[in-house]
Amino acid sequence: MDRTYYLENLGCAKNQVDAEVMMASLHDAGWTRLTDAGEASVIIVNSCGFIQPAKEESITTSLRFHEQFPTAKVVMAGCLSQRYGSELSHGMPEIAGFFGNRRPELVAEFLARVVESPGEVFLPALDPGPGGWTPGRRRELLSFPGSAFVKVAEGCDNRCAFCAIPLIRGRLRSRSIDDVVAEISGLIERGIREINLVAHDLNSFGRDRRGGERTDLVQLLRSISSISGRFWIRLLYLYPETFPAELLDVIGSDARFLPYFDLPMQHSSAGILEAMGRPGRREGYLKLIDRIRSSLPTAVIRSTFLVGYPGETDRDFEDLLAFQDEAELDWLGVFVFSAEEGTRAFAQQRSRGRVPSRVAGERRSLLERRQIAISEGRMDRFVGGRMEVLVEEPVQGEDLVLARGFPHAPEVDGLVVVRSAAPAIGEFADVRIVRRNGIDLEATVEV
Repeated sequence: MDRTYYLENLGCAKNQVDAEVMMASLHDAGWTRLTDAGEASVIIVNSCGFIQPAKEESITTSLRFHEQFPTAKVVMAGCLSQRYGSELSHGMPEIAGFFGNRRPELVAEFLARVVESPGEVFLPALDPGPGGWTPGRRRELLSFPGSAFVKVAEGCDNRCAFCAIPLIRGRLRSRSIDDVVAEISGLIERGIREINLVAHDLNSFGRDRRGGERTDLVQLLRSISSISGRFWIRLLYLYPETFPAELLDVIGSDARFLPYFDLPMQHSSAGILEAMGRPGRREGYLKLIDRIRSSLPTAVIRSTFLVGYPGETDRDFEDLLAFQDEAELDWLGVFVFSAEEGTRAFAQQRSRGRVPSRVAGERRSLLERRQIAISEGRMDRFVGGRMEVLVEEPVQGEDLVLARGFPHAPEVDGLVVVRSAAPAIGEFADVRIVRRNGIDLEATVEV
């Protein structure tokens, strides 16, 4: 069989890390990755199964590839396969196989099984090994030049009522600090400038590990601080309810730790938060925001809101609108509740009542429209100042490059448009912000 493949990655940064592990394993097994799906003998769709729209996208994408390229074997990997592999194999006979998310480094073994037995469902059990869990080795990265995601833990023990992550990814499994530091050191040696630490809940890092030495997020950052060089460390997904008291001091002590805080608060109404199984409350969230901004005045805060949760009333939503005004978050993502089988929220639809999809969609749209003005106002404070940016890509036909500063996480926030074609792609550049254009910033290179 021709050992060529095309990989379509869907979903979050953690899925991307899994895809990169698969790519490295396939390379070692003699497979060649192609950028044209029409020329590949195998097409891998690395699926997402977090919420209903992601499930639908994964299924639609897989079937579309089968229709467009009938001679290729289309296989589905990742989260949706992990959770519904057997059901999908019966309902989607067009797909050659289904591969879970627990051992992405075994993908070559999976493809060998598919060749022998089309329709194979391969859900390998997790084997953390003697040194604990590790996401697997990577060679090629799918990130923008100069940037990489580093997964420090897998799974989650928080058990929020609406969340299917524990069903898809399993319980919390943290890496050792030495393992994380070694990977980051290697990435920096390869020229990576931005390290994005990711987990379903960074604050939980190390809680599952037992030993004599301290193992938690703060200790991890202190260990990373011992690495020499010029780089950024960005923390993604910090649960506000368990925000470490020492974290602000650690970030303030090393300028390479970006004052960027992704705090998924989900809601502000006490009744909704209680139903969600979240111990936080709006007063505590506002105090945390104030504490962060008082300690680190340049801090940027992102959050996510979930609307349309079972039983969400007009009064609950009005509370959330008021909270949006009070919090003045720099960035906000808004999602509509998705009823996931096996979660407590799925059953709550019957006891608490469903919110009509039209109402939930209107609530989402209103929050998003209001947030534009808030984000624009928050970005105004950077105009006229200097900023270090990471250059991502040139603008074709223009003396412009697209870049990101510390206020901008990859792919989800705004950008910095730099009036120059000179800065090297994947490298840092010092710029001066000259204006805001919508939620983006415009800059010139500092000489």
